Amino acid sequence: VDPIDGTRAFLSGDPDWSIAVALLAHGEPVLGHVAAPVTGTLYEAVAGEGATKDGVPIRVSGQTAVAGARVTGPKPMVDQLERRLGLGGTPDALVRLARIPSLALRLVRVAEGLVDVGLVSSDARDWDLAGADLILREAGGAVVDLGGRPPLYNQREPIHGELVALPLALREAVLAGLR
Repeated sequence: VDPIDGTRAFLSGDPDWSIAVALLAHGEPVLGHVAAPVTGTLYEAVAGEGATKDGVPIRVSGQTAVAGARVTGPKPMVDQLERRLGLGGTPDALVRLARIPSLALRLVRVAEGLVDVGLVSSDARDWDLAGADLILREAGGAVVDLGGRPPLYNQREPIHGELVALPLALREAVLAGLR
């Protein structure tokens, strides 16, 4: 449970904070909830049963090309992705969205198709990720490290390196730009 994901946003009055909850079995999320109290929005997923936003099924975007993809996350990671893909300053540049302070909200916005790529800097914790990770998986996406591996939960240290949240169709192209 992360009772306030996006603490600085909460303290400053920014609406992009959330409450993130996950239930894990054998190190895998099997139940995920992300609530955005300011908007009254609830994202939910149960393993194998799909993902919903306020009870309505959600899916990741149909974006299949990195060019023109809507991206949010730490500026250095977005800059690196754009530079390595050779897209900076071109008509095919990434569409840079404002950084979403709540990590859980960043991931579920990928799950609902409002964001194509959500970048995550190192030091995210299990409680920041697990519930939103399941919601994203159930919506047809993935959270992976820069090697393409999903996060491992319930480890001795619940801390993760840099991660990417995205539709499966963008996985290889985005990872190539971040390696």
